[in-house]
Amino acid sequence: MFNRCVESVGVLEAEIKKLKEENSVKLQGEYERLVQGLREAQQRRETEQVLANPALPEHILNEAVPGSIRKGEHFVAFLRRLIEYVKVRLRVQHVVQESPAGFLTDIQRKVCIDRKPLRFCAERLASLMRSLEISHTADFSPLTVIAHFATLVATYTKGFTIIIEPSDDKVAGVVGVFNPILNLSCLDASIAMRPVLERFQSVVITSGTLSPLDMYPKMLDFHPVTMASFTMTLARQSILPMIVAKGNDQVALTSKFEARDDTAVIRNYGSLLAEMVACVPDGVVCFFTSYLYMENVVAAWYEQGVIDQIQRHKLLFIETQDAAETSLALLNYIKACENGRGAVLLSVARGKVSEGVDFDHHLGRAVLMFGIPYVYTQSRILKARLEYLRDQFQIRENDFLTFDAMRHAAQCIGRVLRGKTDYGIMLLADKRFGRQDKRGKLPKWIQEHLKDSMINLSTEEAVQISRKWLRLMAQPFTREDQLGVSLLTMEQLETKEMQEKIQQKVQQS
Repeated sequence: MFNRCVESVGVLEAEIKKLKEENSVKLQGEYERLVQGLREAQQRRETEQVLANPALPEHILNEAVPGSIRKGEHFVAFLRRLIEYVKVRLRVQHVVQESPAGFLTDIQRKVCIDRKPLRFCAERLASLMRSLEISHTADFSPLTVIAHFATLVATYTKGFTIIIEPSDDKVAGVVGVFNPILNLSCLDASIAMRPVLERFQSVVITSGTLSPLDMYPKMLDFHPVTMASFTMTLARQSILPMIVAKGNDQVALTSKFEARDDTAVIRNYGSLLAEMVACVPDGVVCFFTSYLYMENVVAAWYEQGVIDQIQRHKLLFIETQDAAETSLALLNYIKACENGRGAVLLSVARGKVSEGVDFDHHLGRAVLMFGIPYVYTQSRILKARLEYLRDQFQIRENDFLTFDAMRHAAQCIGRVLRGKTDYGIMLLADKRFGRQDKRGKLPKWIQEHLKDSMINLSTEEAVQISRKWLRLMAQPFTREDQLGVSLLTMEQLETKEMQEKIQQKVQQS
């Protein structure tokens, strides 16, 4: 990456020299704009689009760019020093964690780079590339990353942490490539929300998976005027949430670290999927807690013959960490569901499929969640964030980890219901989902359909309940069946009785 950065700096130098010879007026115009301040960035701040990434606070945009980086050639020399400093910092033998303030002190002491020019690094690079009319911007992406890193470090001294991890000795020894990692991690989600909350008088935050509600004001650092959790109005029971806690052999189902290699648990997960695939029409989506766990389970299923059982009924597709492969798998999965063949998609919580894809109607008649998707707890970035949340917002580690895991579980199983006429089975395959501290963090619209009789099922019981429910869902269902219950005409909505009912619901919430 740094070699590409040095190459990009060289290209910028050559382009500046060429432009000075051919059209010095253009460079002079850019210089004058920079002397006046970042007026263009300030104007963009007046529109909503920039709020998606508020990199620079407003008071910085009103300042003029420091004289040391106004001229193109001076800025390029500045970038060279910055790149060399970061390269040196990455030559570590052990993990280093420091605050942005510590990083700024060190860079000022060692290479005499002040905080102020670093703040303007991203905007200054973008301005220079526009003036030089560089079209192949993708070639400059490593340099852009360095510039954005410099801007963020110099802008936010609180709420961020820098973690430098040395290269893995095993990989470096075998491949001969040293690849240390520098992480700049945001620990405080309220930094992104603050510009929105400050700019608008009324802000409504709404989602189907905002649960539990009281966690969000703490994490985003605001005081809500109103908090309400609404249920769904359905003309029929369109979702069937169940917690499968054990296999047919009464072995407890769990993805706990101690049981991940348990052959009996993996076999029971396979048996559950094979039996569900045999009775559920069209598409079935499965979520695992991690790519590694999914790979281990699928390898065991091949040996146990589970994959063959599944493929007798449906085609099988697997999400990978490669975006192109996953897109192709999704495309073929949709084709298989469209033509009536049916398909199973094995994917991972926190992956592309779990957050960005809708499996409406026949694309997702059942979703299976194998285990509770806890984040990797040994991650240094996660440890830093947990410590920050505890110190700044008094959020306990276990509370946040459980909240985060159940939020992702709700996002995964919520993929199957995307409209009033849709229906689907939500199957949580882990005995721990039955505990109140886990179940109580599911969204209200799922909890109200999760009866006590559905929280400690075996594989066979879940399959029998699913068969009976699917026969019920297969009955004719028209728009007229929904009118007055889950759909209201304008005349129904304007009646005095309905207005009173709405007011009553709002007060109850």
